[in-house]
Amino acid sequence: MSVLVKLFNMIIFPVTLVIGVLLLVSGQTPNVSPLISADLPLLGLAFPILFLINFLLLLYWLIQLNWKTLFPAAFLFLNMGQASLYLQWNSKLDFPAADDDIQKVKVVNYNAGLFGHFSGSWAFDSVCEIINQQEANVICLQEVYAKTGSLEAQMLRLKKATNKKYAAVYKLNKKRQYGMVILSDFKIDRWKRIKFKDQSGNMAMYADLIVNPREFKEDSKTGKIRIYNVHLQSFRFNKGDYKTIEKVKNDSNLLDSETEGLIQRMKMAYIKRANQVEILHKHIRDCELHKIVVGDFNDVPVSYSYRTLSQGLKDAFIERGNGLETTYKGPFPSFRIDYILFSDPLICEEYKSFKEVPGDHKMITAKFNSGIELNPLP
Repeated sequence: MSVLVKLFNMIIFPVTLVIGVLLLVSGQTPNVSPLISADLPLLGLAFPILFLINFLLLLYWLIQLNWKTLFPAAFLFLNMGQASLYLQWNSKLDFPAADDDIQKVKVVNYNAGLFGHFSGSWAFDSVCEIINQQEANVICLQEVYAKTGSLEAQMLRLKKATNKKYAAVYKLNKKRQYGMVILSDFKIDRWKRIKFKDQSGNMAMYADLIVNPREFKEDSKTGKIRIYNVHLQSFRFNKGDYKTIEKVKNDSNLLDSETEGLIQRMKMAYIKRANQVEILHKHIRDCELHKIVVGDFNDVPVSYSYRTLSQGLKDAFIERGNGLETTYKGPFPSFRIDYILFSDPLICEEYKSFKEVPGDHKMITAKFNSGIELNPLP
């Protein structure tokens, strides 16, 4: 080994240790509420990058057959669980055989982005067309907006355009025609708003769907599935923040005031989101029905939000997804922030995401085996 390589290794080894420790801390950020520390979640955002750098360092030491390979290998091994939240490879051979006698529940989850109202391109018709192509029997939309008329009237237009029998709409406030919608082929037994304490543009709702009318009884858990539609606190970046993000992408010089404002907004969002997550988690935990939780969490998989809300639930992407999944398409670095979670005994048979849709979010879908027979014996 040349002297130059030895000298370079002396520099790279402490770098390996530092990056490895940062990866370990990043992987543990979901265990700490932003209400305790609003700084740690920022490190959680960097998890994929830190994981990749550790992998490159592993290759660097491995090529030299150096014993220091053990360090990045250990760091990567300890974080494989977190990495699986971003990257999956599910073989079709692992999928259960389809059972035509069991009621299937296919869900569409999509942040409609006000149907492009502020981008100058009204996309209501194209969104409905893409939704109809999925042949889903439950549709959950966030950031629904009515350009003309009331949000309730917009819900009726959506209901007609998607050929759904039942619908529920949650309007943020009386003055603004903005909110979220659940559309369903299954009858909605009841639905309710889940109110967050802070005044923000974010919300959550649930609807109890009667999947099997033959088994359904009033005030009973039989024959029903509860679906939650969730839209958690976003970073609420302004135009200046997006310019700062573009500067970062272009390696331009940044002013301290620019980065401080951006980071401060992110930390405030983490705190608000944590409060919303606490309310929602308690509601989901106390629900005794089979449940599906969908929505725009505005947070990455290695986060307190995802870790808390997914407790006791499975992730449709992890169960049936393939490849590296990202659901955000906007100017901020691409992350998986839209989710479909579900409880036992539901079985996920299919997960897909669609990039070619209007707005800055992908549309995601999941198909479930409900375990409920279509034609139960009398």
